[in-house]
Amino acid sequence: MNKENKSLGILEGLKLVKDQWAMLSIAVLASIIILTLDFLLTTSMPKVIEGLQLLMSSQGNLVLSPSLIILVSLIILRPLIGWTINFIQISIILNILRKLETDIASKSNYIFNENLEYSSENSANMLISHGRYFVDNYLIPLIRAITDAGTIIVISVGIFIQYPLPLTFFILSAVISLSTYQLLSKNLLRRNGEICLRCYENIMVSSKNGFNINHECINEDEIELNKSVKIHDVLDQKKKATIIIGSISQGLKYVVEFCFMLSFGVATLVMFLYSPGQFAAFVATFAYAGVRMLPSFTSIISFFQTRSSAEFAVKELLMHLISPKSK
Repeated sequence: MNKENKSLGILEGLKLVKDQWAMLSIAVLASIIILTLDFLLTTSMPKVIEGLQLLMSSQGNLVLSPSLIILVSLIILRPLIGWTINFIQISIILNILRKLETDIASKSNYIFNENLEYSSENSANMLISHGRYFVDNYLIPLIRAITDAGTIIVISVGIFIQYPLPLTFFILSAVISLSTYQLLSKNLLRRNGEICLRCYENIMVSSKNGFNINHECINEDEIELNKSVKIHDVLDQKKKATIIIGSISQGLKYVVEFCFMLSFGVATLVMFLYSPGQFAAFVATFAYAGVRMLPSFTSIISFFQTRSSAEFAVKELLMHLISPKSK
């Protein structure tokens, strides 16, 4: 029981793609393009601001330097470049999923042919739901979190070169507040993610009886396989679990916005007291950095949340594919 309840390591789920490291590495390395671009734009923001100020004071003499045109164009095209990289990464990950689905089907076929403990509902649920849970709630968020962690690092380095003390206070405040929120929400997500998957499996069982009766979703502490309830009870349990997962996930952006603005307020106060002469330049630089860092913080916290909800699915896949009874 203790082993089953042990929390899944952050990178432990990657054992499921241990034979596909090359494709996964390409997906991760594609993020270097975004990281390089973010570092370039962050460190160049003072030049952009200076160039725009000169342009506004030129009194009709519109002389644009090539470097200013390139930087402004990159700022405008940054979302499109990011979308293109993300499309490439998603395509690679879906190819990884297709290979994983083949492995799940092959292992299920092996268990069936060897007359081992075989459950058609559990095997179907793994093929239909678990693989998607692994990709949508673990692998894709993991790659995004790695990319966005890199984005925060390169942007922070760019800001640290110019404003080290305010950035230090910003990072400390953001990490403390967001870590507290994650610790409070992860157990709810883990438990209700398991309930959802159990309900999917029991819905398949109930379909054999025309949805007349079904086993209740299994509780870790009260496993009663013979307790029969109506399908509506199972659907109600799935609804409640989904509401909890959805409310936490949808509320994430508001929590991150609050923590980000709180941290920005702390950094701004430090900058005002430390070097008031550079206050305007700091706010302008941090405004652009904030546009990039806010979604990055959201993405990182989102990974930890979706990972918690997918933890049960990943554990079952690991037991299914990487076990002593493997072929």
